[in-house]
Amino acid sequence: MKSSYQEVIEEVKNFKGIEEAIALAIEREKEARDFYMEKSTTMENPKLKELYEHLADEEVKHIGYLEGYRDKKELPIISTEMPSGQSFTPEFNTARIKGGEITLGDAGILLAAMRHERKSEDFYSELAKRAVDETQKKFFEILAGYERSHYEVIDSYLEEITGFRMQT
Repeated sequence: MKSSYQEVIEEVKNFKGIEEAIALAIEREKEARDFYMEKSTTMENPKLKELYEHLADEEVKHIGYLEGYRDKKELPIISTEMPSGQSFTPEFNTARIKGGEITLGDAGILLAAMRHERKSEDFYSELAKRAVDETQKKFFEILAGYERSHYEVIDSYLEEITGFRMQT
């Protein structure tokens, strides 16, 4: 059985060109947007709802960046600022659901989201390694960084839910 990283390596190495890679990336960002939007509508916990809405909005931005790069071969102007007042600190101590407990279903959704973000980071990192010019390399490195930040946000929620943090 291949790891998800090995799957990404195999996939990227078989691309015939950057256009194919960008088309697949757009498709995956749309799938992620749809996943996050659907999950946001089922959340009773307001912090989880807010998280999934934010992640869906981020996927929409990524689609725009990819389409812009595909069409113009230029780096997009990207803001890395969080909107003022935006906080993704998981406040589960005051926002418990279903009789005071976060359900395995909630954690499972977060794990699926983390897996998607990690695979996306690997995908964009591999594309950056195989870039044919510096602009292309920088573009994919930026997208990989976004996916890493999404992974970290979701990880902070899981840490709060489980009460587990590996000491390093």
